[in-house]
Amino acid sequence: MPSLRARLVELALPLLGVKRFFSEPDRMDARIAKMRQKPSPRPRGKWHREFDIVEEELDGFPVVHMTPKGGAQAGGLHLLYLHGGGYVMDIAAIHWEAVGHLCAATGASASVALYPLAPEAKAAETVAGVEALFARLAERHGPGNIAILGDSAGAGMALALAQRLAGEGAGKPAALVLYSPWLDATASDEGQAPIEPKDRMLAIAGLKACGSRYAGDLPLTDPRLSPLFGQLDGLPPIAIFAGTHDILLPDARRLVEKLTALGAKPLYREYEKMFHDWMLFPIPEGRQALDETAAFLSNVRGGSAA
Repeated sequence: MPSLRARLVELALPLLGVKRFFSEPDRMDARIAKMRQKPSPRPRGKWHREFDIVEEELDGFPVVHMTPKGGAQAGGLHLLYLHGGGYVMDIAAIHWEAVGHLCAATGASASVALYPLAPEAKAAETVAGVEALFARLAERHGPGNIAILGDSAGAGMALALAQRLAGEGAGKPAALVLYSPWLDATASDEGQAPIEPKDRMLAIAGLKACGSRYAGDLPLTDPRLSPLFGQLDGLPPIAIFAGTHDILLPDARRLVEKLTALGAKPLYREYEKMFHDWMLFPIPEGRQALDETAAFLSNVRGGSAA
């Protein structure tokens, strides 16, 4: 049974306007244009007291680095975070809160990529950009010290990045963490329709609209935007979190099935009656998911993760 706070937050989700955004694709471009007029949020003051926060331009887009006060531990874990938002929305305040909590819980430093958004940018260039960013971070921290994390569309991008690194024989990241992952831009899984009435954030029509704006000249099944159809062997240890009130639940389940068939042992956490991206919200279940993530990352560093 979800906590009272989780139930109240779920009831209030439509007030955020996200469901309306995804339910009215014919008005999406106008709403995106309006979003672009607003400044992108940055970490609040609390995190500046705990971390040295520096922003720089790398490979054509801003990257925010968070390092624990006093300096990062040599050879310590570094998080690369890719935020969600259907590839068209900017980072939100709750993303910074989640990254800050994970860094505080693990002692890690982090880099948050404010990657170019669709429809102005397309999948081919964006994935190439985050791959170049990973290469730069690997030079600084070592590829085996980097964990790639993402939520929703950012989780899809995280898996696409890990696939490209594996395919090219590049240094393998330490781990991969996927929150409410969007892994199939076709949004064609028949299991999504029965969940849609319960999902108070996403709509199938909106997913398809976002996917088409991000795809450019690529087919929607291209692994750069639908990594569920890409190669899944040779990946680092993976943790996947999903909720049963999220239309992206079938994507997470299909990924787990495919990984298991390959002999992998992903950490999979499916929370009953939890909504899209609940891991990022200030609710008990969200904090539990972040704590489970921190434990997973610590186990990976300790060599005990599958």
